Amino acid sequence: PGGYCSTFLHGLQTGQTLQAFVRPNPGFALPPGHSPVLLIGAGTGIAPLVGLIRAHPARPMHLFAGARHPGQDLFFAHELHAWLASGQLSSLHTAFSRGSPGRYVQDLLRQDSARIATWLAQGAQVRVCGSQAMARGVAQALDELLAPLHLSVQQLKAEERYAEDVF
Repeated sequence: PGGYCSTFLHGLQTGQTLQAFVRPNPGFALPPGHSPVLLIGAGTGIAPLVGLIRAHPARPMHLFAGARHPGQDLFFAHELHAWLASGQLSSLHTAFSRGSPGRYVQDLLRQDSARIATWLAQGAQVRVCGSQAMARGVAQALDELLAPLHLSVQQLKAEERYAEDVF
């Protein structure tokens, strides 16, 4: 409750209908291989990233997830912690905008820039899912840490190593 779509869905009465569509994004799928994957998402944007984790259990996956409130808004928290414990998820980094202090996923990227640069130098794939504002902040933070590697988000996109699913 409280989100644009979820509030609408919660308000539907039995027997009411709605029109919807599925918009495929085939460029968001991961190519075959074993290179690390950097997953970055916030809010409901975490759902497609969870799908990638489920579909690639043996691949190194590093998730940077944002939500509003610690303890209540991190979707799939139970599964994420189980995957982290089992090794299916290599690392989990969380940011909460309404926490103390408030932080966003791009803050986490800046904080962990050396490790992220290492993954990107190893050929890491990057997948970003969530709001357009979050994606812009993520691209800016990544461009900052890519500059010393003589890389940019645009170059990663051209190499099909960076894909977004934003709304």
